[in-house]
Amino acid sequence: MDETPTTREPAPGPLALVQDFVNTAELPGGYDELTDIPAAVTWLDAHGFEVNPDESQRRRLVETREHLRTLIGVNSGLSLPAHAATRLGKLLDAASVHPVVDAGGVRLASAARGVDGFLAALLAALLQSSIDGSFRRLKVCRSDTCQWTFYDNSKNGCGTWCSMRSCGSRAKARAYRERHRHETASGGDSEAAGVAVVARARRPHLLRRRLAE
Repeated sequence: MDETPTTREPAPGPLALVQDFVNTAELPGGYDELTDIPAAVTWLDAHGFEVNPDESQRRRLVETREHLRTLIGVNSGLSLPAHAATRLGKLLDAASVHPVVDAGGVRLASAARGVDGFLAALLAALLQSSIDGSFRRLKVCRSDTCQWTFYDNSKNGCGTWCSMRSCGSRAKARAYRERHRHETASGGDSEAAGVAVVARARRPHLLRRRLAE
């Protein structure tokens, strides 16, 4: 069973930045924290990036976000369209990273600034989490009315909803209603067929009675 909202934890380390970034849009039709330049600046600043994007760079951020959601959807059993993978690669192409060696070990960093610097931070997080396996637990809620990105911290790594208490319960309730409707419809058809059989079975008896009279 999925974790409840009170125990669902955010993605670990730098991967949390990827999760927060994808969740800047609430789908379908909810808020969008990258809806315009001031909103994008506010969000980036709150996450430690002093970036002042122009409109084309803001659109690049939004497009990157949406293709990242598609990529993360693979961890939830969805397919990755080839064009989405190619486009995401191009969007991240300028955000180059390189290894930095220090007393703490080896880490990925970038000399890029501005939007490229932010995207480089995303790229470094994606690379590191792909290596350590944590990226596979970053998923998209399978509810069509949610699509929230969550980190699956369940023991078996088989979580499918961002919240079992809300999305999971609603999905199971819908499935139950569908089964109940199908069973009711099937039962009604069977009952009607049974009545018809009984009626046919009685007809010869009624005919014999009329002939006898």
